[in-house]
Amino acid sequence: MRPGSGLAVECGQTGRVIRTHAAIVLKAVPYAEGGAVVSFVSEHGERLTGVAKGVKKPTSKWVAAFEPMSMVRVSFFGKEQAELKRVTRCELAFSPLTLGHLESSLVMACLADLFDRVAREGIEDDRLYRLLSACGRALKADPDNALGILAYAEHWLLHCMGLLPHPRACGRCGNEAAPLALLSPDEGWCCLTCTPVDPAEALPPGSREYLRRLRAGGAEVAPKGDPADAAQRAVTALLRARLLQELGGRLRSYEVLWRTV
Repeated sequence: MRPGSGLAVECGQTGRVIRTHAAIVLKAVPYAEGGAVVSFVSEHGERLTGVAKGVKKPTSKWVAAFEPMSMVRVSFFGKEQAELKRVTRCELAFSPLTLGHLESSLVMACLADLFDRVAREGIEDDRLYRLLSACGRALKADPDNALGILAYAEHWLLHCMGLLPHPRACGRCGNEAAPLALLSPDEGWCCLTCTPVDPAEALPPGSREYLRRLRAGGAEVAPKGDPADAAQRAVTALLRARLLQELGGRLRSYEVLWRTV
């Protein structure tokens, strides 16, 4: 990660600038007089926040551009060090929204929530933008695999945060073939060969293979969500719990997803 940057245009002697970014919309929280405070992740992976005046009014030309996960080109105006700048322009470039597909819409809300927590203002990590944009395009192409794409995003988000070791080899003995037993906070993925564990509490057979599939391809070929796959269920639950714990607990978007799906 490195300090944030962007295209800036000076505006006279006021000390204010116009800064334009390619970005993905995360959240739009209602603000005074029909406006909204909107958060984005920029193409450099930095979290950006601005006030969009009048965006919640029915006549606003920007309403569609501020849907979560929309890819936009957005301009901000304000003093360089201001906590909140004004959004002066927002052009919709791509929307993953699939009208009428509830599961995909719920997953988009989860992804927006996650990245809104993980991205940081003033800190760039372009992996975040690349991951989120890939997931958005995958959801548009295959909304029926929304849960599989969410699991893919959670896996790679943990990796971006430095919290997920590579499953290639056991962190204790280096075995690359034995079934995985558990994920240790200190030693990473540990296998059954060197890790005493009650078989009922060990990761199901096939967990290592599922992790390899998550790592091997892009979001568009994320493993299909399969409730009958015990390894997939166990790994997804494990990684999701680790991610939500790191982010401070349950997110409302996840609670809605769990109640609905």
